[in-house]
Amino acid sequence: MRFQRHPHNPVIPRTPGSFYSKYAANPDLLFFHGKYHLYFRGQAEAGHDQIGVAIARPEAFDGVHWEMVPHNPILPVSADPAAFDAGHILDPAAVVLDGRVYLYYSAHRKDWHNWNVPSHVGLAVSDDGLHFEKHPGNPIIAGTAPEAVLHQGRVHLFFQRRTAAGNFEIYCCTSADGVHFAAGSEQVVLRPSQQAGAFDAFSLSTVRIWEAEGWFYLAYGGCDRFFDYPVAIGLARSRDLWQWERYPGNPILRRGAPGSWDEGALWFATVHRVNQTCYLWYEGTGTGLGLDSAAAQEASRVCREHDYGGYGQTSFSQIGLAIATESMPEW
Repeated sequence: MRFQRHPHNPVIPRTPGSFYSKYAANPDLLFFHGKYHLYFRGQAEAGHDQIGVAIARPEAFDGVHWEMVPHNPILPVSADPAAFDAGHILDPAAVVLDGRVYLYYSAHRKDWHNWNVPSHVGLAVSDDGLHFEKHPGNPIIAGTAPEAVLHQGRVHLFFQRRTAAGNFEIYCCTSADGVHFAAGSEQVVLRPSQQAGAFDAFSLSTVRIWEAEGWFYLAYGGCDRFFDYPVAIGLARSRDLWQWERYPGNPILRRGAPGSWDEGALWFATVHRVNQTCYLWYEGTGTGLGLDSAAAQEASRVCREHDYGGYGQTSFSQIGLAIATESMPEW
């Protein structure tokens, strides 16, 4: 299975004057109250990641055109400098539980910098999918990059943690109320392949899950050298959300060509099928400068060969779309 990039990428570019003027990233799709909601991370010049949402109505849905709600960002950082989410709020993961939207998110403290202090998953709840209140029991768990799936009456919360070796592994834990997750239910469900030369040999970063044809499918970022700089998107499947098997035809989407807007890394491959079309939104970073000058060539080289090379200077996250029209593969 292979996804083809949309010719109008990025579909949500960083936009001057908005809360996502520097970065637009971390897409997560939810259909709620008759509309598509695309939650995503934005960052402006103030330097704080915050979460916003764009909507689309089914009759006008094409995966490309989105309407930003006027009160974005819908989930800002805490005004309390001592709060667990005073520095950054990012990585939204939405699920409907008891008729309400439970939005899980990664949170960094104000003094967070390159993983110098622990990070946590927080929770905000909404009746309409647009206006959220942070849960008073925050933070929920230690970890980052959540994904949430409701299965057999329990919220299955996926997240990642770093190992002693410095890479990420994917965990899962469950809860009946979406708030209290039993430590005893927590276990690692997906690890790096550790296969020499593989795109996912060293680390896994950011997962998204959807259900189709009796299977749960999981898209993940695969890192061959760095712990959080995926060079491609892989696919796995499961019957029960605990035991996963990788697609032998991986990866399903590689980072873009040198000089392109997504040449550096890909994260958060969010998949939704409408009729025979499979839409995949993703965060990509790159220079988008082409290769016509020596300066552009050097910026591209740094972006592709270094860990977060040039990020925030010559390389910036934006949201793209890729499409496949084939059925989910069998293996």
